[in-house]
Amino acid sequence: MKNLLYILVILTAVLSSCEDPIDVTLIEAEPLLVVDAWLNDIDETQVIKLTSSQPYFDNTPATGVTNAEVRVTRDDGEVFEFSHTTNGTYTNTLAPNTAIGTVGNSFTLNINIGDKEYAATTVLNRSAPIDSIRQEFRENEVFGDDGIYCELISRDPVGLGDTYWIKAYKNGQYLNRASEINIAYDAGFDSGGEIDGFIFITPIRELINPLSDDLIPTPWIPGDTVKVEVHSMTEANFFYMETFRDQLINSQNGIFAEPLSNTEGIVVHTNGDENVLGTFNVASVSSIEYVIQ
Repeated sequence: MKNLLYILVILTAVLSSCEDPIDVTLIEAEPLLVVDAWLNDIDETQVIKLTSSQPYFDNTPATGVTNAEVRVTRDDGEVFEFSHTTNGTYTNTLAPNTAIGTVGNSFTLNINIGDKEYAATTVLNRSAPIDSIRQEFRENEVFGDDGIYCELISRDPVGLGDTYWIKAYKNGQYLNRASEINIAYDAGFDSGGEIDGFIFITPIRELINPLSDDLIPTPWIPGDTVKVEVHSMTEANFFYMETFRDQLINSQNGIFAEPLSNTEGIVVHTNGDENVLGTFNVASVSSIEYVIQ
């Protein structure tokens, strides 16, 4: 009995010590430029956002970089000037019925901030055509409630190396949880699969369904509107998004999470050696909208 009491006392002390707060002092670093430059061939205002990085424990909105000169140059010499609007957002409004480019065009991004110059180049790759959105009523799901679930029917074109970012919207609201980031290499998850020229594999097809707070797929109801866009990416930007998504999901793992690190894209400091965060991509976009029956 005495031994049991001794063990209980030790366990109580250990568990109590686990509740003690731990203050972590992080080394402050100079802010880095963060470039959010995801352009596309849709007839809409094109947007580039420039912000400064901030300390890990700072949850306030990022500070916009407001004093930059921003332009994108297409390989035929066409220059698109981006004007600052508010808090680090730079926009270019194309003429009506005009696209920034077509598949095969290459683009160069140039950013000047004072005496610092930054640049990146990318290519507008082809997207995957969308055939349809298919709905079905499912019962006795292992995870999730009975109800209507959807699948995206889209076929990867023949030829290895196509990469995509598949964006889904429910009633106009972008599904933007970390676990809803849906990217594909050809018709599968990554380059090692070599799943070329096929319809996207089932997990990719079904990730257009919204997720609950517990990350369980939730059913649609009649009258809901599903919109899906398939944005093409370069291979470099696929690997950027893969790392970015994995970092976000990893941060949800609590005490089992691995240390986070900044995700660097393809933008470089051309007249210096600063690291630059974020990336630059110009996408071809195929899209579909469907009303649940």
